[in-house]
Amino acid sequence: MIEYQVEAVDSLEKIFPGDFSDAPPAPTIRSVEGLAGETVSMQLVYRAKIDTEELGVTCVNTLVTHVRVQGTMSSRTRIRVVRAVPVDFAVYPGDTDDVYISERPGLYPDLLQDTDNWVAMLPNEWRALWVDIELPELDETIADTSEDSELTFTFTDRQEHTVSTVTIEVRRIAAQQPALKLKHTEWLHVDCLAHWYNVPVWSEEHWRIIERYVRLAAKRGMTMIYTPLFTPPLDTQVGHERLTTQLVGVSKRPYGWEFDFSMLERWVRMCQMAGIRYFEMSHLFTQWGAKHSPKIVADVDGIERNIFGWQTDATDPRGAYAAFLSIFLPSLDRELHKLGIAGDTIFHISDEPAKEHLDSYMAAKRLVNPYLQEYDVMDALSDIDFYRNGACDHPIPSADALEPFTRADIPGLWTYFCCGQTKDVPNRFMSMPSYRNRILGVLLYVYDLDGFLHWGFNFYNSQFSLRAINPYTEPGTSEGFAAGDAFLVYPGPGGMPEESIRGMVLEEALNDLRACRMLESLTSRDYVLHLLNDGLERPLQFANWPHDAQWLRDRRHVINQAIKQTLDK
Repeated sequence: MIEYQVEAVDSLEKIFPGDFSDAPPAPTIRSVEGLAGETVSMQLVYRAKIDTEELGVTCVNTLVTHVRVQGTMSSRTRIRVVRAVPVDFAVYPGDTDDVYISERPGLYPDLLQDTDNWVAMLPNEWRALWVDIELPELDETIADTSEDSELTFTFTDRQEHTVSTVTIEVRRIAAQQPALKLKHTEWLHVDCLAHWYNVPVWSEEHWRIIERYVRLAAKRGMTMIYTPLFTPPLDTQVGHERLTTQLVGVSKRPYGWEFDFSMLERWVRMCQMAGIRYFEMSHLFTQWGAKHSPKIVADVDGIERNIFGWQTDATDPRGAYAAFLSIFLPSLDRELHKLGIAGDTIFHISDEPAKEHLDSYMAAKRLVNPYLQEYDVMDALSDIDFYRNGACDHPIPSADALEPFTRADIPGLWTYFCCGQTKDVPNRFMSMPSYRNRILGVLLYVYDLDGFLHWGFNFYNSQFSLRAINPYTEPGTSEGFAAGDAFLVYPGPGGMPEESIRGMVLEEALNDLRACRMLESLTSRDYVLHLLNDGLERPLQFANWPHDAQWLRDRRHVINQAIKQTLDK
């Protein structure tokens, strides 16, 4: 006898292949809810339960089923299969806490791929489908009389016999999801796209691919875009180069410098059309110290040459790079005003400088400061002395170094995490449970942060960019990045990005933030904080939050109901 089993579970669960348990691998649910305009997610776990002693060997071809969705929101429902990827480098050995699923290599569920609605069930082994439901905007009707709706998922075999059905109630709260005010950037690496898809940099096909990635990023809650004025001086081995990706044309003539901003203008307009509001200019000095300039190529007497790079002592006020910046930055300033984005633009000096880099960072800051008075100059750094000494007025500390910066009461504070935040605080390695990713939204609200930065939307290189990787087969690289750190999306066929569980859960985190902001606008910040901290022994902090998916589900439901009750008064 073959028993087809399908159950609905929450999106926060990670369903590992090879789970042969009798019960579903996560608590089942019967409903999902969200604000108008919000995308809500869930999973359908499925398997074919077979008595192998009775039936013997069963050909899996006989277990192929087709899933059909019915209900008033069926046209707004997307089903993707959850794929496991091979993870060799799951954690940093000896640098973990107790909030990991596993520290071992193996197959980790992460990749989401579209399916033609055919689902192959495996004998006695639980697998999962990822389901997204885009709730209608407030001015769109769901049904004639109710904000609630039902979706029924029907599985049929090849003979079109129904083998299993699941019905889920979908509840739309009659409140429009507010716009995301958070300045949120996930660094887009356009060189990785050119390399993976084997297209020339800034060719028309490259532009088309980039636009698809930017549109997806904006859809999932990214509001700011990393803009490669020059090839970003990030994750590059000293003396080595990344593929040239330079938006600004530079020419050196006997009478001085000329700049062509036409591609920058195209970039800005493309990103704005895709839904991006804010722009961050690529770093003006190299990572980890600000000692050298980015690689900059220029037309010199009709020949393209590398005029600046590792060979450049970038902080010498009498040097060639300082002279170049004195011409370039005022020209760029005029262009940003012409494009109408000067008020929505930030600048970077150097990424992740440490205490020993304070002097070189301050020297770099002195070079650019006269030309960037109108702009916020921000950098990811975690030593409070950079702020106290006036080197950086807008620091972006890592999540595990945030507390001294919050005590300093710095206006417009951001945070970030990356490969270094392995204990206590949120992060999104594949080896971590999804609630460690999603808690970010609540904590961003609790700390009232202005922005969030992550360095890896689509970094498909090893550390220091010494080689390209295949993210489908090497999502973590032993040179430096645990699986899940370097990218949120996979480079799908035809120039289309494929998403991950981690990316969708991050969107849910941002939706939690938006719901908290909405309730605050209806009541007060103190009331929202009371609801979030209710029942906890200690108030929420980045290093102190419930290690419990159910707590997150419950808190979001409480916030939703408070919004509904406030509006119903």
